[in-house]
Amino acid sequence: MKSFITCNDLHEVACVGPKYTWCNNKRGADRIMEKLDRCLVNATAFNSSHRLMVRHLTRLASDHYPILLKLLNFIPPNKKVLRFEEVWTSIPASVVVVRKSWNKNTKGDPSQALNLKLKRTLKDLHYWSKAKFKAMNLH
Repeated sequence: MKSFITCNDLHEVACVGPKYTWCNNKRGADRIMEKLDRCLVNATAFNSSHRLMVRHLTRLASDHYPILLKLLNFIPPNKKVLRFEEVWTSIPASVVVVRKSWNKNTKGDPSQALNLKLKRTLKDLHYWSKAKFKAMNLH
């Protein structure tokens, strides 16, 4: 399953509600609860301008908790595109900016964390560069 998820670039949507989605309907020490049901979306949906959320609903007649995918808060796409500038590699101080940005704690699964770290680092480099060149009266 992990291989299938990776090969198809699928990502799990963050969930709200009970942690587990299945119960064996027993009590006490015999009770088993697991997270079996998940909502996976491809990178296009995951990075869309809609915020995605999965809600684990109340379990009634089944041993599974129903899950509901919600599309929330349309976020207009950011019109400004930040691009990596090769000149940053020639400035030794940029390494400090990258290291500081990269070492910040990041939550989420590994692919989410990587995506967030890359976006944050690019943004930090952009603002660092803007401030540096403005201070040098080059902007």
